[in-house]
Amino acid sequence: MYPDDLFREFDRMFAELSLPLTSHARRGSFNPNADVYVTDGGSLIVVAVELAGVERDNIKLVVEGRTLYLAGVRQSFAHGCVDVLQKEIERGYFFKKIQLPTAVAVAHARAEYQGGMLTVKLPVASRSSVLPVNRTEIRMVVRGRS
Repeated sequence: MYPDDLFREFDRMFAELSLPLTSHARRGSFNPNADVYVTDGGSLIVVAVELAGVERDNIKLVVEGRTLYLAGVRQSFAHGCVDVLQKEIERGYFFKKIQLPTAVAVAHARAEYQGGMLTVKLPVASRSSVLPVNRTEIRMVVRGRS
């Protein structure tokens, strides 16, 4: 897929997802759970997203500035002619916008999808830092009534 095709696909997904929430629920959409943390002494941002049942080709990632966009679709399961007794697994389109704490080196970013978990590793840009280089402890006394 060429970059222009990828951006067109994102535009289409964003247009659908920008409709009111009630129309999402009828058509099917969900917001996947994500953890974002910093490792390697502040030089790597790791984003872990729960996407069980999503095909790898249905996942799109874009970094724009200090924002990571994740979009895609979890296909409906073909139940055939059965009556559903319980339905908790959300299906349809998903979209996640994650604000990053600093600029990242997109050229060195890596993503891995295994066991229903998407792990995105984003190295912090060389001139940026997630954690301040010099920290100063501020000592405070908090007073109040019990």
